[in-house]
Amino acid sequence: MFEIGTVIADAAGAVPSGLLETFGVQWQLLLIQSLNFLCVVAILYFFAFKPVLKTMEERKSKIESGLQYAEEMRLQLESSDAAIRDRLGQAKEEAHQIMEEARRQSEIYSDKQKAEMEQLTQGMLDGARRNIAEEKAKMFHDLKSEVKTLVTDIAAKVLAKELSLAEHKRYLDEIEIQLHHAGQEKS
Repeated sequence: MFEIGTVIADAAGAVPSGLLETFGVQWQLLLIQSLNFLCVVAILYFFAFKPVLKTMEERKSKIESGLQYAEEMRLQLESSDAAIRDRLGQAKEEAHQIMEEARRQSEIYSDKQKAEMEQLTQGMLDGARRNIAEEKAKMFHDLKSEVKTLVTDIAAKVLAKELSLAEHKRYLDEIEIQLHHAGQEKS
C-alpha cells in the first residue's frame, strides 16, 4: 500500500505545482484520499467481494455437479428402461414358450387319454363278446341237454316200453351226433 502512495506522490510531484494550485488541488489531501480509497477497496475486496465470489463459485460448482448428476441419472434411467424392455421381452417369450409347452402337453395327455379309453372300450367289447360266446355255448349246451332228455322221454313214450340202460345210452349218443351235425350246419 505504501508503494502505491509513493507512486501517487511522485506523479503529483511531476505535475507542475502551479496547475494543481490553480484548480485548488492539494497533493497531500489527494494522496490521503487515494490511500483511503485503496483501503476501502481492499476491505471491500477481502470482506465483501471475495466471500461473494467464493459463494458464487460454490453455487456454480453445486449447479454443475447437480446437472452432471441429473445427466447421469437420465442415462441410468434410459439404460434401466432398456433393461426393463429387454426383460419384458424375455418374459413374454418365456410365457409364450410355457404356453406352447402346456398346449403340447395337454395334446399329448388328451391323445393318451383317448388311446386309453379306446383300449378300455375295446377290452370291454372283447369281454362282452367272450361273455356272449360263453353264454351262447352254455345255452346251447343246456338246450342240448334238455333236447336229449325230451327226445329220450318222447322216444320212451312212443315206444311205450322201458328202455334198458344200454339202449338209453345208444339213443342219447345218436341224438347227440345228430344235434352235433345240426349245430355244425347252423354255424
